[in-house]
Amino acid sequence: MLSYVLPAPWEHSSKFKKVLPRRFNPIKSNRSLKLNSKSGLTQENSLYHVVLTKSHINPADDPNGQVQTLRICGTYTSSKGAQDAAHRTIFEAGFERDWFVEYDTKEEEFDQSHLRHREGLAVFAKAKDGTELRVHVSVSKDTAGLRSIAGDDGKIHAQLYYVVVTSVLYSEDDTGVERENSVEAAFPSYAKAREFAGKVLLEGKAEDVLMPSKSDFAEYEEAEEDERDCGYGENVVVHAVGESGENFLVSVVQGQELESVRLAEAAMRIG
Repeated sequence: MLSYVLPAPWEHSSKFKKVLPRRFNPIKSNRSLKLNSKSGLTQENSLYHVVLTKSHINPADDPNGQVQTLRICGTYTSSKGAQDAAHRTIFEAGFERDWFVEYDTKEEEFDQSHLRHREGLAVFAKAKDGTELRVHVSVSKDTAGLRSIAGDDGKIHAQLYYVVVTSVLYSEDDTGVERENSVEAAFPSYAKAREFAGKVLLEGKAEDVLMPSKSDFAEYEEAEEDERDCGYGENVVVHAVGESGENFLVSVVQGQELESVRLAEAAMRIG
């Protein structure tokens, strides 16, 4: 029997509180908002980010109402480099294989588990208490020219700040558990990431609205310039309500390299 309570190495991760469902059709179109930040991606201008999320199946059991925690563990210049890192991430985070009743890494296993939102999914693990871990590889355009400072291993070793857009899919699940996370950009400074975060939803595209304004959303809330959240969770600087009940959360998240990886890489550099 699996009775071990999973540890939670998430002290510096982005934490989203539960957002109440709000069902509007704000975009003047019958299509969902599509972000432009990923348009024109090529192998030569892309970055690949390893994203580790921890989710609670029943948020009512969590006294803080926390649904999901997210941590970005590294950025690479190639898909292969990121995929290799993604398959090591859960173990490098301190978890062990026998803590999970389910551990999937292949498409056919994802099919058998009836997993949704599998774009970029590398690992799915589930503990007996219902806690789920997912490791995704999220692709973004190299907006800040970070590929030029990559190490010989194809990894960006600098401290980075990420703009993450989370779609809360209330049309699929009223609890807010169903979420999609997408890294839209990475920057070497918080200020640059914060600037990008404030406009990422306003550069989307919806059939007859090429450049939406804040008024095209039923609700649009943004943190003040001197604030780092707008009341919808740690690091969430923008909250907007979109078509079909989707709630968009835009976060600026500081990358948090896993300690075991950091120490190993430091030892290699010293050697």
